[in-house]
Amino acid sequence: MKSLRLVLVALATLLGLTGCFQVEKVVKVKPDGSGTVEETVLFTKAALASFQQMAASVPGNKEGAAKAPDIYDEAKLKDAAAKMGAGVTFVSAQKISNEQGEGFTATYAFSDINKLTIDQNPGEAVPTGNVKASSDKREPIVFHFTKGTPAELTLTTTPPNFQPRKVQPPGMEDMAMKMMKKILQDMHLSLVVEVQGTILETNAEYHDGPCVTLLDLDFNKVLADPEKFQALARANPQTLQDAKALIKGLDGVKIETAPEVKIKFQ
Repeated sequence: MKSLRLVLVALATLLGLTGCFQVEKVVKVKPDGSGTVEETVLFTKAALASFQQMAASVPGNKEGAAKAPDIYDEAKLKDAAAKMGAGVTFVSAQKISNEQGEGFTATYAFSDINKLTIDQNPGEAVPTGNVKASSDKREPIVFHFTKGTPAELTLTTTPPNFQPRKVQPPGMEDMAMKMMKKILQDMHLSLVVEVQGTILETNAEYHDGPCVTLLDLDFNKVLADPEKFQALARANPQTLQDAKALIKGLDGVKIETAPEVKIKFQ
């Protein structure tokens, strides 16, 4: 999985939002390999206001050519099932509107997790309407499941793409840091695999009961310590070991760095 610095950079450039969003995905797996994907997406009021400003500033928008994207679009949520693999079907969706903002919950069903592909890139959940996002790169998680007692599930993630750090012009790094702080406020990303049964064995670093956490980033907790946040944002790990040491014990950050996560359960 990406190093934290690469995650921060990708999110900071995504749409240039002021205020942000929360995305939670839970993949629930039964002993026969079937299950559901439950996705919850919530945009803060500040993010919604940014969408409106972006749409209004697009040239040629006099006739509404570039509209603010619909946060809840059931047709698009149904279409999203096809991107998750063969046999994945849309089950239901519900709009969310509360004091924090607006969003939706959506549930999808799969009959064979071997055919399921989940994108670990949070940008996939962002409705951009007619405004093109800065990156549409998919970072799939592939599942391999074997029935039995116990059942065995292997998750293969996209390997990190470690690159040399680019030298920023004077003053640009501080400006980028301020922008990231503004953008990442209130952002929370979570990706969890939950098995129906008891986990007997796993190499996952973060697991509790039937749940294995692949990603959990609570940026309000990260931003609460400015010095650690700056160290993370400026770090440039070149190996998985470096990335792992960078995030170890940091409040608000859980990232599974193993390229393959194995789970035995029954």
